[in-house]
Amino acid sequence: MLLLLYKRHLVTSSKNLICLGEIVAAHGIKGSVKIKTFTEHPEDLVAYGQLTDQNLKPLKIQIENIKSASSLLAKIDGCTTRNQSEALIGTKLYIHRDQLPELDEDEFYQEDLVGMEVFDDTGQKVGTVQAIQNFGAGDFLEIHPAQSSKPITAIFNDDSIASIDLKARKIAIRVGFLL
Repeated sequence: MLLLLYKRHLVTSSKNLICLGEIVAAHGIKGSVKIKTFTEHPEDLVAYGQLTDQNLKPLKIQIENIKSASSLLAKIDGCTTRNQSEALIGTKLYIHRDQLPELDEDEFYQEDLVGMEVFDDTGQKVGTVQAIQNFGAGDFLEIHPAQSSKPITAIFNDDSIASIDLKARKIAIRVGFLL
């Protein structure tokens, strides 16, 4: 039911760009950088083609070493000193949405869920999906509630989701998984 090609997302207001990572640190003295990836597998950062920064400047990235499930070390063309790599800290790495592969009928990208209405399994409206977060313990829906101002969090996995209707833009979630 779920296809997670990227775990987390930061998307521009046009929704045409998908953020797959962010440069978080300089590494060494020869211009390498540490990148936090938002993809399911860190090496997927470069699997979808040309990456750009937030200003649409193309960045050619070569992975040097995978450090963890969500970080890697890389070289960026033209970045050869520590000072240059430090200047890149905070740079987000984007692809155009049309660079993502086509999905099967029962698959979706998490970004497609943002803005969907959420209902519990009794049919009561819970709110609207604002984001999907993962802080290391699995994915969670961040929901803007329908009847209060305090955000609602819901576990997001096959057990918690009763159904997802992409065409109607509705998610049904089992009540016991609302936090």
